[in-house]
Amino acid sequence: MAERTGPVQAQHRAGEAAVQTAYAAFIRHTQLCPPCRETGADCEAAANLRQAWRDARAAVAA
Repeated sequence: MAERTGPVQAQHRAGEAAVQTAYAAFIRHTQLCPPCRETGADCEAAANLRQAWRDARAAVAA
């Protein structure tokens, strides 16, 4: 596989950064949110953050 360079590499890095940012926001929320920690189930905000993370991963994979 050819190495990505130039604009393609920049786009790939931006996508990966978006995935990492979304994942970090989800994890940070679930660590700090009492209902998420106590029940082990996602509250509405956590569900939205998880979906944003999934969307970011899907965008990178596409």
